[in-house]
Amino acid sequence: MTLFLLLGLFAGLYAIALLFRLAIHALPVMAGIGGAFLLHGHGAGLFTAAAIGLGLGIGLFLAGQFLFAATRSPLPRFLLGVTFAIPAGIAGYHAVGAVAGIVIDPGVSLSLLSWLGAAMIGAIAVARLSPSGGRPPHAS
Repeated sequence: MTLFLLLGLFAGLYAIALLFRLAIHALPVMAGIGGAFLLHGHGAGLFTAAAIGLGLGIGLFLAGQFLFAATRSPLPRFLLGVTFAIPAGIAGYHAVGAVAGIVIDPGVSLSLLSWLGAAMIGAIAVARLSPSGGRPPHAS
């Protein structure tokens, strides 16, 4: 019984970590899903629509990273960061609200915690656009 409780705890924590990692990539994921549904709705086959949607999502993420690294001007970098941060923040708000709503009653505290999570996940999404992926450079 104790083993199952521990395994359930680790599985739940892993699911939460995966939820937040996917919230950071909200814009490419939603672009890929939206593109796949659009193509499938216009008569493309299921496999073709899924493959093109996957390529669209990966391409959007890689293009965002490339443009963020190649652009040195602050205004385009800010606009690109906001483009990725807003969908990630919305996904983060709902993810934090859903997970924290399990233990916190709806109210001001849950709303403030959700807004804090949205800001953190939006900031992490912008940091992940950098070529280093938001990790500090290694000292050599």
